[in-house]
Amino acid sequence: MSAAPTPPTKGFIDIPASIILSAEGLAILSRSKTQIQRVPSRGGTPKEGLLSQAFNATTVQKMIMNSYIEEMYYASPEFLTKRPQIISTTNLIIYAMLYKMLSPTLAKKVIDSPVLREHNRRNPKAAILDFKNVPQAVMDAFLTKNMAVLARIEHEMIDAVLNRITADTKLPEEDKIVRMRSLEKFVRWVDKRIWYLYLIIYQTPLKAEIEKAYVDLFFQYLDNTQIATHVGNLVMEFIQNAEKAHLERLIVRNHLAPREKVDEYLRSKAHREQAIGLAARNKQNLEITWHLHTDRVNAGKAYNVKIILSNYGLINEATRNELAQKMKTDTSGISLSDFYEQPGEAGKLGAGLGLLYNSYLEDVCREKGIRYFCTIFPEPKLEKTTVTLDLTF
Repeated sequence: MSAAPTPPTKGFIDIPASIILSAEGLAILSRSKTQIQRVPSRGGTPKEGLLSQAFNATTVQKMIMNSYIEEMYYASPEFLTKRPQIISTTNLIIYAMLYKMLSPTLAKKVIDSPVLREHNRRNPKAAILDFKNVPQAVMDAFLTKNMAVLARIEHEMIDAVLNRITADTKLPEEDKIVRMRSLEKFVRWVDKRIWYLYLIIYQTPLKAEIEKAYVDLFFQYLDNTQIATHVGNLVMEFIQNAEKAHLERLIVRNHLAPREKVDEYLRSKAHREQAIGLAARNKQNLEITWHLHTDRVNAGKAYNVKIILSNYGLINEATRNELAQKMKTDTSGISLSDFYEQPGEAGKLGAGLGLLYNSYLEDVCREKGIRYFCTIFPEPKLEKTTVTLDLTF
């Protein structure tokens, strides 16, 4: 009798994804005791990175924020048993981008303020034009001296933003809960140099003005968390459709069931395991890649995330047209719950929201100034379909 699977350790995401290091990440980890391996990557070429059965979510998120990770890659004969972990990894990455963008945005508010302009005029040799050139020793001494003040400011900030969230009558209760849970982490992960700049102004008559500006920005960034929600839901839908196409191809090719009976066939656990076993023996895997790229041309001001999902099985022209129509649906005035069950699709595998989440994602990205597009690319020679979600923050 086989032993029961070991439950995942708290704080870990139990998915054996390759973590491929960037040049900066490789340089930093090479100086530590971390064992760097040659790990699988998209395209089949092994690259330098890390691989284990589970990874520490907080550690990986910090590595992404520091641009130490270039790619995360996972391949398996089936994905649905790891769907929660794939969604968690997707959310972790999107949140890392939001955290990464927050500190420079807050810094700009301070640097553009009259107080700092006056500080720079009086101290031209020690002018602070960017939060990255804040003197480390001076900052450490100042923050240590004002530790109690900073702790009080953080609590005041959290309370003020919580009041804004609670008072927002247009915000659904579920969204309020997500933002309240995210708030403390957003505040905690703000770069220390930002708080140093903030404290300079906090002790001047501009205190109320800078406090309001920070509260507004925190509230705005918490509003951006809906991007992670929509991306996660869209990836979930694509995974479901990809796995069905992947297994359907194997079932029909191996004469396990006719195409019109595939949905019924896959409802049997034994049949599903048989199809997955075929995929494993034939080394035909579903693949998902999270590719991370910093725009060096713009001095690191743009962060690009590509989520690439590939499966065996081609979509036909009719399906492609249907997908395109769903992806361009006008969602104005329609709630997501309206799409959970569509006419004529009751009980059918792969039915549900379809790709309507894509329209929500397009709308929110356009509103937030985030460049986003989605492509579905058939590869007839390989008998594969690849979907790419591309976001530039």
